[in-house]
Amino acid sequence: MLQYHAIGADGSHSISYPRLTELSDGTILATAAYSGDHPPHFPIFASEDGGATWEWRSNLTDQVNGLGFGSQPALAELTFNLGIFKAGTVLASGNSAGANGTNIDLYASTDKGETWKFISNVARGSAPSTQNGNPCIWEPFILPTNNTVGVFYSDQRDPLHGQKLSHQVSTDLKNWGDVVNDVAYPLYTDRPGMTVIDYIPPLKKWILVHEFPGGDSWSGAGYPVYYRLADSPFDFRYAYGYPIVFNGVQPSSSPYVVWTPEGGINGTIVVSDADHQSVFTNRANGQPDQWEKHNSPQPKAYSRALHIFSKENSRLMILGAGNFPGVDPPGTNRPLYASVVEIQDILRNKPG
Repeated sequence: MLQYHAIGADGSHSISYPRLTELSDGTILATAAYSGDHPPHFPIFASEDGGATWEWRSNLTDQVNGLGFGSQPALAELTFNLGIFKAGTVLASGNSAGANGTNIDLYASTDKGETWKFISNVARGSAPSTQNGNPCIWEPFILPTNNTVGVFYSDQRDPLHGQKLSHQVSTDLKNWGDVVNDVAYPLYTDRPGMTVIDYIPPLKKWILVHEFPGGDSWSGAGYPVYYRLADSPFDFRYAYGYPIVFNGVQPSSSPYVVWTPEGGINGTIVVSDADHQSVFTNRANGQPDQWEKHNSPQPKAYSRALHIFSKENSRLMILGAGNFPGVDPPGTNRPLYASVVEIQDILRNKPG
């Protein structure tokens, strides 16, 4: 097991909501929401040795809105040529938010995260507020696939839904298609949020996880985690949503999902949440009654990120940082903190 602190917090700065992506050369880029500076920005860190050591590489700054980047970063590498952008281009987004609105903009780096350039606006909303009826947007997730890039996000702009999950797609990174629903429940006050997606090769399906305040909870989970399976990452609106449950315990809030070929003929789906140090696993292609809960070495945190290494797919990186405001005692400063562990070591821990 490997553990490393990439950056610390202090009395005037906090760090949360970590995100990462692995480049085609094996470099890991990581970032997080880093509050305390004005305007806020996303620090970009790089590891070229599988997470053993990290160095600061750049800051992703807001170049167009005058608001900064204060929350909800997203990273991905373009693995194919798209428009004028070559494979290997690093894509980044986040919520550039303030009194003037919420903005999900796309940035690109052609030098592995050393420098960044604004490319386009994907979506805009009003100033941030979680009150139903306030038409703002949150929590982008970038997915390059099949000569298309999709940006998925939480969307409060629809008068029929307090919040829903939406996406838009582009084939040139400059022009974006219509808003498409991914998860939209008929009860107005339901608020599905925080899309993360991965592919399950043995099943030939995609999995989407989201938190679901308002969803069924048998364990007291305030934001129970649900998942859907679909043939296309752009067709989750046709899929059924299942809660993750193990022995009456449900993951809650800010989920993340990855798939690894380790763990059996079906591989293993791994899900993280904010309320548990453990991870939830499924080795039965997502069958609802086959979830397990296994301890992990990484402390619980708000919106931990998971990653399976492309060339060492038995290894799981868990990237964490601070908890949601109010969870920790005043004065608690949690760093951006990476753990790398073998999947088989996770699975050997007794479920429970």
